[in-house]
Amino acid sequence: MRTPRSGNYSDTPRRPHPLPPARHTRALPSDLLAITGAFAILIVGLWVRHGGVAALSKGWADAATSITQLSGLLASGFGLVGLALVGRPRSVERHIGLDRMFVWHRILGETMTLLVGVHIAAALVAWSAAGGLLNAVKDLTGRQPYMALATVGSMLIAVVTISSLASVRRRMSYETWYFVHLAAYVGFAMSFGHQLVTGDIFGNDTVARVLWISIHLALIALLVVRRWGTTMRSVLRPLRIADVRTVSPDTVAVRLAGPGLGRIEASAGQFFFLRPLRARWWWQAHPFSLSAAPSSAGLRFTIKNRGDASRSIAQMPLGTKIAVEGPYGSCTAESIGSKKALFIVGGVGVAPARAMVEAMSEVNEPVVLFRASRHEDLLHLDELRELVDARGGMLRTLVGPSASLAVKDPFSARRLTEVVPDLADRAVVVCGPDRLVWAARQGLRAAGIPTSSVHFERPWW
Repeated sequence: MRTPRSGNYSDTPRRPHPLPPARHTRALPSDLLAITGAFAILIVGLWVRHGGVAALSKGWADAATSITQLSGLLASGFGLVGLALVGRPRSVERHIGLDRMFVWHRILGETMTLLVGVHIAAALVAWSAAGGLLNAVKDLTGRQPYMALATVGSMLIAVVTISSLASVRRRMSYETWYFVHLAAYVGFAMSFGHQLVTGDIFGNDTVARVLWISIHLALIALLVVRRWGTTMRSVLRPLRIADVRTVSPDTVAVRLAGPGLGRIEASAGQFFFLRPLRARWWWQAHPFSLSAAPSSAGLRFTIKNRGDASRSIAQMPLGTKIAVEGPYGSCTAESIGSKKALFIVGGVGVAPARAMVEAMSEVNEPVVLFRASRHEDLLHLDELRELVDARGGMLRTLVGPSASLAVKDPFSARRLTEVVPDLADRAVVVCGPDRLVWAARQGLRAAGIPTSSVHFERPWW
């Protein structure tokens, strides 16, 4: 990577002040479960009201029809909740984090696909009773109204689900995976028509039909306002690259500033999606964590060269417009409060830890355990040491390939309690590669640290 240009953007204030913190909400994580449970009860209630339970004992054809109806309703229900999570409602994201929302979205999507499989199999059995399997296939793939669309929609949903499997997802770039994933919207829309005209639940029940359509319209409104509306607002009020400084041979710190800062509320520990508004890159948005407490001086992100997108941002000239969407993330300096803090970090994962330490005070006595394979991967080390010392904390580094370390498991329960004697009294934040997160979680669990005290970001794509 070439040495980036650096400088200062002209509208940076001389005396920066902190940006307003991300707003909290009164909603609780249990509210999401309550709403999902109520929706499931509503769906099963519609099925029961239209004779679903009674049909199970009327013979195999009627039982198959009943299973077709229930599996179809539940598949649609899981799909609706999954799409609602993609809408990124603020009240939910602020408590459970975007990473967990996306993980639940994936689980709901996979469950929906399994139910669609049951729905198709049961429908073939039910329709075969009237005219044989061949006629059933013809009816369900095009001879009946809206069924051809539903068939194509089901195939698209299956493709999206397969692309989301970990073994397949690892072989795809983020951009490819993302655009394949958009096919789920198309598949869901194509499957909607047959729900209203096939069967008795919506075809002959005006109240149920109006209710079902209203739920879908509410979902569309959520996606337009929260998901696509947020993206459009970030494009209309972008920030600009104000400063780019080299941190290591393959890492830079990029500061964004501009009048658009006035609309942003953010806390140290959160991340944003950055979308360069340039011809080749405008359609891509990638997540990057803040590496400094957000202020009127701008938003700073530490970006490691991991591919074309990250490399391109580092090489863009000063003044380049960047659409900034966010912030996201539920683990912030405010969420730690007055607790003592322990940070276990590795590589570029130091970015959110460094920002959170900056936003903390002496009461947190932050301890940072910094793991790196090479000395040049100890990013922002001098800044971090100065911040930790000023707050009465401690910084420990461990450098070198795992095979060459004198300590076989630096994150074992025994080792962690030796280095941090008051470990049980601390809130723990783990940031770094998946292997580091996994090893640290195992050690913390063995040390008896409750799950509620350990904060980390789950891999979500």
